[in-house]
Amino acid sequence: MIKACSCLILTALLALMPCFTMLAESATNPAQLLTTDEQAASIASLKDMDDGRFYTMDYTADYKLDEVLQKNIADVPSMIAFIQENLLSGQTQTELAPQAGCSAFVVTAEDGRVLCGRNFDYKMDMTAVLIRTAPKDGYKSIGLVDTGWVGYGLGSLSDGETDLSMAVSFPYLIMDGMNEKGLTVSVLQLDGEPTRQDRDNPKIMTTVAMRLLLDRAATVEEAIALLDTYDMQAASPSANFHFLLADASGKAVVIEYCVHEMEVVNETYVSNFYLSPSMNGFGHGQNRYEVMKAALSFKDNVLTESEAMSLLELVSQKETEESTSMTQWSVVYDLTELDATIAIRRDYGKLISFALEGGK
Repeated sequence: MIKACSCLILTALLALMPCFTMLAESATNPAQLLTTDEQAASIASLKDMDDGRFYTMDYTADYKLDEVLQKNIADVPSMIAFIQENLLSGQTQTELAPQAGCSAFVVTAEDGRVLCGRNFDYKMDMTAVLIRTAPKDGYKSIGLVDTGWVGYGLGSLSDGETDLSMAVSFPYLIMDGMNEKGLTVSVLQLDGEPTRQDRDNPKIMTTVAMRLLLDRAATVEEAIALLDTYDMQAASPSANFHFLLADASGKAVVIEYCVHEMEVVNETYVSNFYLSPSMNGFGHGQNRYEVMKAALSFKDNVLTESEAMSLLELVSQKETEESTSMTQWSVVYDLTELDATIAIRRDYGKLISFALEGGK
């Protein structure tokens, strides 16, 4: 098992020269629009773990969550505009992504540890990044980023040419993650009308909500209460989303927005159709759901970490010309020990493990 450790940052050089100069000398790719030394240090920490398919990053810059929350950001273009106007010194080109199909579950190991398994399935050219954050006013966390949302394809983060300025957006591009309190959240796509809540509360977009929960919620109950203070806005103009939440106590729920109303479903596994009775199973991915249901029922919801990864492999999706989705990563979060084990693009013979605090 590959050992992953945080990159050492040359803080002495940061103090002696502008961030742009430091980045040019310590990394191969340009990043012309950065505005702070902390941003440069964060991007310089990018480390290729798997031949351009998977990187790690220690994000130490201020990503201005409070300012984002005050802007009532309701879609991806608005999020990108905020990044360019408030974190960068200019505009960059970005690309959006196609349809997704994912699977996730929460189980207990024989020794009592709480595990959350999750496949992130999307058919697109993208590079995955495991990002560590430690905000001054929030909890430390790790999360997995789909960098394809802002146009970073396989190997582009270290190709020597691609501008990395939009890497400052990575804290807002997580698809799943876990914080130091053992709270984990995963987002899964749904079919149908995008959620556009309008209850006179501040607006919050799908991935910004995930950032907020990891930074400021310690339990499932805290996360639910926090979400209820905002009006959810689906990140996609053509699809909806639901969340699987779990915490270190073993409590797990699925949060759905049904005809713009938040519903809490007491369930420990989920794919890409609604679980709320009010939606009559609308969506796709029932076959993967039934496989998880059968396996978890047979094992009484008790799996080893290895068995959890094997179940993810069982419901993973291969890349074919005909497929509408493919498994970009599989991850098992240990909510008790606060670490994660990851397989990239169905390479289950090459598991990469990380601890939230670094090392492992």
